[in-house]
Amino acid sequence: MNYVKTYFLDIITKHFFDFSGKENRKVFWLFVLNCIIVNLILSAIWATLATIVGLILLLPSLGIIVRRLRDAGFTPWLALLLIIPGIGWIAVAILACFPSK
Repeated sequence: MNYVKTYFLDIITKHFFDFSGKENRKVFWLFVLNCIIVNLILSAIWATLATIVGLILLLPSLGIIVRRLRDAGFTPWLALLLIIPGIGWIAVAILACFPSK
Protein backbone atom coordinates (compact mmCIF):
# COMPACT_ATOMS: atom_id res chain seq x y z
CA MET A 1 0.00 0.00 0.00
CA ASN A 2 2.94 2.31 0.64
CA TYR A 3 3.92 1.96 -3.04
CA VAL A 4 0.50 3.14 -4.22
CA LYS A 5 0.46 5.94 -1.66
CA THR A 6 3.92 7.20 -2.61
CA TYR A 7 3.76 6.97 -6.39
CA PHE A 8 0.07 7.59 -7.05
CA LEU A 9 -2.04 9.03 -4.24
CA ASP A 10 0.54 11.58 -3.03
CA ILE A 11 0.97 12.93 -6.55
CA ILE A 12 -2.77 13.26 -6.99
CA THR A 13 -3.44 14.84 -3.60
CA LYS A 14 -0.31 16.90 -2.87
CA HIS A 15 0.71 17.85 -6.41
CA PHE A 16 -2.70 18.14 -8.06
CA PHE A 17 -1.99 21.51 -9.67
CA ASP A 18 1.80 21.67 -9.24
CA PHE A 19 3.73 22.63 -12.36
CA SER A 20 6.89 23.82 -10.59
CA GLY A 21 9.92 21.78 -9.66
CA LYS A 22 11.29 18.60 -11.14
CA GLU A 23 10.34 14.92 -11.14
CA ASN A 24 12.69 11.97 -11.66
CA ARG A 25 12.10 9.13 -14.11
CA LYS A 26 11.14 6.55 -11.50
CA VAL A 27 8.32 8.63 -10.01
CA PHE A 28 7.06 9.64 -13.46
CA TRP A 29 6.95 6.16 -14.95
CA LEU A 30 5.46 4.58 -11.83
CA PHE A 31 2.72 7.22 -11.85
CA VAL A 32 2.06 6.46 -15.53
CA LEU A 33 1.98 2.71 -14.79
CA ASN A 34 -0.46 3.24 -11.93
CA CYS A 35 -2.70 5.40 -14.14
CA ILE A 36 -2.75 2.69 -16.81
CA ILE A 37 -3.58 -0.04 -14.27
CA VAL A 38 -6.38 2.03 -12.70
CA ASN A 39 -7.78 2.85 -16.14
CA LEU A 40 -7.73 -0.81 -17.26
CA ILE A 41 -9.45 -1.99 -14.09
CA LEU A 42 -12.12 0.71 -14.27
CA SER A 43 -12.64 0.10 -18.00
CA ALA A 44 -13.35 -3.54 -17.27
CA ILE A 45 -15.88 -2.56 -14.62
CA TRP A 46 -17.57 0.44 -16.21
CA ALA A 47 -16.27 2.58 -19.08
CA THR A 48 -18.02 5.76 -17.94
CA LEU A 49 -16.29 5.55 -14.56
CA ALA A 50 -12.92 5.13 -16.32
CA THR A 51 -13.63 8.27 -18.35
CA ILE A 52 -14.51 10.28 -15.25
CA VAL A 53 -11.37 9.15 -13.42
CA GLY A 54 -9.32 9.88 -16.54
CA LEU A 55 -10.61 13.45 -16.55
CA ILE A 56 -9.83 13.78 -12.85
CA LEU A 57 -6.27 12.55 -13.49
CA LEU A 58 -5.76 14.98 -16.38
CA LEU A 59 -4.30 17.87 -14.33
CA PRO A 60 -1.98 15.75 -12.15
CA SER A 61 -0.78 13.96 -15.29
CA LEU A 62 -0.08 17.20 -17.10
CA GLY A 63 1.72 18.53 -14.03
CA ILE A 64 3.99 15.50 -13.73
CA ILE A 65 4.75 15.63 -17.48
CA VAL A 66 5.80 19.27 -17.18
CA ARG A 67 7.97 18.51 -14.14
CA ARG A 68 9.57 15.51 -15.89
CA LEU A 69 10.36 17.52 -19.03
CA ARG A 70 11.96 20.22 -16.87
CA ASP A 71 14.04 17.58 -15.05
CA ALA A 72 15.23 16.12 -18.36
CA GLY A 73 16.44 19.56 -19.44
CA PHE A 74 13.66 20.35 -21.92
CA THR A 75 11.31 23.28 -21.95
CA PRO A 76 7.96 22.51 -20.33
CA TRP A 77 6.25 23.93 -23.41
CA LEU A 78 7.05 20.64 -25.16
CA ALA A 79 4.09 19.22 -23.24
CA LEU A 80 1.99 20.92 -25.91
CA LEU A 81 3.09 18.10 -28.23
CA LEU A 82 0.29 16.12 -26.57
CA ILE A 83 -2.16 18.14 -28.66
CA ILE A 84 -0.90 16.43 -31.83
CA PRO A 85 -3.17 13.44 -32.47
CA GLY A 86 -1.50 10.06 -32.67
CA ILE A 87 2.17 10.91 -32.34
CA GLY A 88 2.14 13.59 -29.65
CA TRP A 89 2.13 11.20 -26.72
CA ILE A 90 4.90 9.13 -28.37
CA ALA A 91 7.12 12.21 -28.65
CA VAL A 92 6.51 13.17 -25.01
CA ALA A 93 7.17 9.57 -23.87
CA ILE A 94 10.50 9.58 -25.72
CA LEU A 95 11.46 12.92 -24.17
CA ALA A 96 10.53 11.60 -20.72
CA CYS A 97 13.02 8.74 -21.16
CA PHE A 98 16.02 11.07 -21.20
CA PRO A 99 18.12 11.15 -18.01
CA SER A 100 17.96 13.98 -15.53
CA LYS A 101 20.17 17.01 -16.09
